[in-house]
Amino acid sequence: MAGGTADSASVLAGSKLIYFGIPGRGEAVRPALAIGGVDFEDARVPFQAWGKVKPTTPWGTVPVLELADGSQLAQARSILRFVGTATGLYPSEPHLAQRVDELLDALEDLDVAITGAGWGLPKGELEAARLAAVSEGGAVYVLLAKLDAFVEAHGRGGYAVGAEMTIASILTFVTLGRAIGGVFFGVPPSVCDPFLNIQAVRRTVGRDPAVVAWYDARVAQRTLPSLSPAEQVLVGCRDL
Repeated sequence: MAGGTADSASVLAGSKLIYFGIPGRGEAVRPALAIGGVDFEDARVPFQAWGKVKPTTPWGTVPVLELADGSQLAQARSILRFVGTATGLYPSEPHLAQRVDELLDALEDLDVAITGAGWGLPKGELEAARLAAVSEGGAVYVLLAKLDAFVEAHGRGGYAVGAEMTIASILTFVTLGRAIGGVFFGVPPSVCDPFLNIQAVRRTVGRDPAVVAWYDARVAQRTLPSLSPAEQVLVGCRDL
């Protein structure tokens, strides 16, 4: 199913991922590179340094994946697909590739739906609006149910699409971990509990040996800060 080879993965050798030190939109690239066995530089940009870094990026945004030849690749989903193709985490079979892309787009919709719930309201009202959105019958809950049904229809054995690890499973793991990891005010940590297929994907990715090693190394490296609350949720998936 997967299309990556040692030769194609070599394009990533010596690469540098430039992103903030948070599990945001670019976070999925980190475990994808880890699962792909790529030794990369994890360049975390302090927020106070962003003003100087921003003009050096192609679109004034991060993440940016800088290859060994100095070329820069930008936009989170584009980078994730590039890494997936190079490491075999993106299907070569067109139908499966479409399903992966479909789920990636749906996960983007989920992010937008959560962010938009209560947007612009005072904090208390925003939290109430988001709680309503993620509760049964709410707009986010309905979308989560659709995502869960999609995984049931198109994934197997704890994977989101097909029966092997793909960037679809990795992005599901990260997106839902962020959703319940304190990134969005008003979204309780129990949001995913009713959705057994989503939970199975989160657990499968969280227990992948490369993912376990990646997040454990985040704590072990004294030069890096402790795990953020959202990262702690990603680590906790191994115990689901």
